[in-house]
Amino acid sequence: MKTLLIACAVVTATSLTSLSAGAQDVDAARQATWGIMAGGENLTGAYKGTFKPGIVLGAEVQLPLPSRRLALRADLMYHLIGEYDYVCIEQGCTDQGTHSHLVSGSFSMVARLNDPATRWSPYVVAGAAVYLSGNADEIGTFRPNHAGFQGGVGFEVRPRKSTIFVEMRYLGVPPGGVVPIMVGMRF
Repeated sequence: MKTLLIACAVVTATSLTSLSAGAQDVDAARQATWGIMAGGENLTGAYKGTFKPGIVLGAEVQLPLPSRRLALRADLMYHLIGEYDYVCIEQGCTDQGTHSHLVSGSFSMVARLNDPATRWSPYVVAGAAVYLSGNADEIGTFRPNHAGFQGGVGFEVRPRKSTIFVEMRYLGVPPGGVVPIMVGMRF
């Protein structure tokens, strides 16, 4: 009987410890996070053929909502987009190495497939975005809209306190679009 009581006490203590650890993980998952991201991108629509694939750098803030699988995200990204700008002379043609610049800011809803307490989850992101392009850039000659939509899919893994994610989005910048594929980390 004494052994049975000791075994029950050990099981109860272990259960309570694991419940409190799980509650701390959930509380940590419900706090606001910030992150950084970088990757490559390509262009679609009217921009295709005029621009080369470029690079994108960005920062984000993610705020959890009362529904555990939803969050609001605000991000700011800088896009460096290569231009096809060749000059031909008697010796041959050469690329001038010029670039267009695009800055995007977006406000989105993030919906996770798994609960935030799990270590991994695929997710969907969708929202509105605003864009700013340089006046002297080639992209400025297309007169892109300064507002549009964006959406995408991603996959996040939480090995410790930070979150690592891979994401692909479509940014509608009429008359075309930008498709960044990024890797990032949230803290």
